[in-house]
Amino acid sequence: MSEEPPLSILCFGASLVEGYTSSGAAYTPYSHALTRLLKEWFPGRAIDAKTDGKSGDLVTAGFEGRMKDRFDIPSTRSPLYDWVLLLGGTNDIGWGKPAEVIHDALVRISDIPLSKGAKVLLFTIPETAYRSPSVEARRAELNHLIMSDARDDVFSFDLHAKIPYHSLDEETRKEIWSDGLHLTPKGYEWMGKLVAERLINLLEEEEAAEAEEGK
Repeated sequence: MSEEPPLSILCFGASLVEGYTSSGAAYTPYSHALTRLLKEWFPGRAIDAKTDGKSGDLVTAGFEGRMKDRFDIPSTRSPLYDWVLLLGGTNDIGWGKPAEVIHDALVRISDIPLSKGAKVLLFTIPETAYRSPSVEARRAELNHLIMSDARDDVFSFDLHAKIPYHSLDEETRKEIWSDGLHLTPKGYEWMGKLVAERLINLLEEEEAAEAEEGK
């Protein structure tokens, strides 16, 4: 029996990917829980999940250059990453950027790994404590655009639906949310579990499709 191929993942984004918590006193990326759970689910497969999160960065400013730099690294592996997990837009929404402008940037950014043979999992943008009609309308529009992306090898993960803020009871909110924007270590653990569930589902669908093609 041949060994399963290694799985290389890039978790890319801003503070929610970096794992910012406790006002920056600690960092607990969701990729830690994601890696552990994937290794448990696929015990015969090498899993390598790298974290590239930069707190405060904007999809419409710094993301594209960072992604280009990441894929310009010389490597003997092709593709460099099998999956790129991309979360960004909260900071852009906060700075008043239009949803369509943010989404156009996400498309350009995700085209970089797609052109190198990777698959992309786009996350929707979660709630924050701050509420205003403008913020909520632009976030909803952006999330709709993300969920509607029909490009080949692009998939979506509805983080907005999975980790709410305002609908949680106060006790749960304190356990999950460090402040009105970032998560607690327990919250990032939960996030990693949810992402793992989605990615495992996609990987198993991929394996089933490959097996069907091989018949």
